[in-house]
Amino acid sequence: MRILIADDSRTLRAALGDQLRDMGHTVMEAHEGQQAIDLFRADEPDLIVLDVDMPVMNGYETARRIRALGGDHGWIPIIFLSSNVQDKDVATGIEAGGDDYLAKPVSPVVLRAKINAMQRITDMRQRLVDLKEQLEAHNASLREESSQDSLTGIPNRRCFDAAFEQEWNHAMRTGKPLALLLADVDHFKRYNDTYGHQRGDECLKAVANAMRGAARRKVDLVARYGGEEFALLLPETPPVSALLVAGRVLETLRGMRLPHEASPSGHVTLSIGACATVPQGGQDPAELVKTADRALYDAKSKGRNQAALLAISR
Repeated sequence: MRILIADDSRTLRAALGDQLRDMGHTVMEAHEGQQAIDLFRADEPDLIVLDVDMPVMNGYETARRIRALGGDHGWIPIIFLSSNVQDKDVATGIEAGGDDYLAKPVSPVVLRAKINAMQRITDMRQRLVDLKEQLEAHNASLREESSQDSLTGIPNRRCFDAAFEQEWNHAMRTGKPLALLLADVDHFKRYNDTYGHQRGDECLKAVANAMRGAARRKVDLVARYGGEEFALLLPETPPVSALLVAGRVLETLRGMRLPHEASPSGHVTLSIGACATVPQGGQDPAELVKTADRALYDAKSKGRNQAALLAISR
């Protein structure tokens, strides 16, 4: 371990340091309380051995200040050394943040035993910290998986619903417009019937990439809305800009020229419904989704492979 010794006696520091180095530990030395605190800040040790009777700042106060700092690793064991080992002295040391209290001069056998005990506790705590970090990483991975569409790799419907609620509330606070695009792959059932479901999955991945390529801002969210339907949430986007983004999606997909023999165009195309609004108090967020869906139906009814924009009916 890296052990910090704080004692105003150079002789005692040297003797104690030699014992600890003989045990295989690395030793840092401080001759008074403030220096011990500075060393703790600069190079957080694994264990601290504190003399109680130091001038200017005694060991109790030094321990209190170190405990107040916390440190990157939380709890660091502190062992007090003192010539005074009355019950009240031990109680004061423990209340100040100490974990053990040894009488001077310290027996090498007792010191080794105490250090070994503290090392076992430190190792156990580190294992718990490592386990906690592993669990947190695993939980983060599970959260990501639960919000991601397994086929396309973009956010799923659950993630979209959560983001939509958050962006709606944000738009209400800021008075900025919120736009939504709903896109549907044209004649997708025919595509599956013609090429098979495996090729159909590849088609959906390509469409997801086209949608993602058209969403150029970090705040824009592309999600798989369900089946062959996709959603693109556009914060702070007015209707005209939403229609421009929809056009960009269409052009990107057309440029990919994915064959679709069962489609009149001969290629995979999209129909897109767009809607944008400035959310108002008492307004139902579902109105934006319903209007974008009606706009999508409008684009389909007009021949597909295009985008339609509708305003929310008041």
